[in-house]
Formats: sequence, structure tokens, C-alpha cells
Amino acid sequence: MKHLLLIGATSFLLAISAFPLEAAKPPGGAATLARAGETTVFAFQTKSGKTAALCRGPKGAYLVYRFGTAAKVELQYPAKLDAGSWQKFTYWSYTRGGGASNEGVESAQLRFENGGVEYTLTDATRAYYTKQHEEDYRREVGIDVSVKGKAVSVIGIPATAVGDLSRVKDDHKVKVDEEM
Repeated sequence: MKHLLLIGATSFLLAISAFPLEAAKPPGGAATLARAGETTVFAFQTKSGKTAALCRGPKGAYLVYRFGTAAKVELQYPAKLDAGSWQKFTYWSYTRGGGASNEGVESAQLRFENGGVEYTLTDATRAYYTKQHEEDYRREVGIDVSVKGKAVSVIGIPATAVGDLSRVKDDHKVKVDEEM
């Protein structure tokens, strides 16, 4: 009986490993599109039901952006997952303190270009005063896609956001642009 359970468990594990992307959603968040051994740095679901995910390879071996669903990744950048991938991304951030009285802002962006198309991931939190004069913080996530000067914004759902885009700079491997 134990032998049959072991065979059944092994078959189940082999069947699961055939699906390399995480299909499950973390509590309150987007499916991450991370592969086995990867860590999700930042991910969110778009209004169209797709997921945008930025993942770090095992031990920080690479950085990768994926867009799509667990069943079908429509874009993976870069295609080659190696240590050089980090330098294919440019990070920018801006912080203005002051809370709601000064409309405080924390904004981070990560940009990359793929085949003449420029992609900019955004993760921003802004402070506002409500009508009751209480502080309210609103998060905005999304992707701006620019092709030959024409831009399209893909709006993300903040409640599905997992991680924080500013964490990408913690590895000190991405290019940092002070003027982006």
C-alpha cells in the first residue's frame, strides 16, 4: 500500500512539474508567472485579465519580464536568461515626501526595449486627502508600451499587485537612470 502511495505521489509531482509557470494566485494577488526557483519581484493583473510579472532567477542569476497568462506567456524578455539580462533594464524612481498635505509620491519605473518597442512598468503610490480630511494612499500599477512614438497604457489592478518594483534595485545590477 505504501508503495502504491509513493508511486501515486511521484506521478502527481511529475505531472505538476510539466507546468513550469505558477498557475496559482497568491492570496489577493496576481498569478506571478514565475518558474520553479524564481522569485517574483513585482507582478499584477491587468484589466484584460493578463498578468505582468518581473521575476528574479535563482540566486539572482537573471532578471526576466513576462506578460500573459499561466497557460500562455505572450512575451518574455529577455529571451536568454543569464547574468547579462540585468543590464537590459533601466530603473528610475522618484520620491516626494509630505503625505497628503503635499501629495506625497513614491514612484518607480523599469524600462526596456524589445524589437523597437519600448516598455515601461510603473509602480506608484500617492497620498491624498479625502473629503473627511483623512489621508488616503492610492497605488497605481501598469505598463506603458510605445511603438514609433505612439503610446498605449495597459492599466493594472492595484489590488492584485504582488511585491514592489523598487525591490529590483536592491541587487545593484540594473542600470539606474536619474533623469528617465
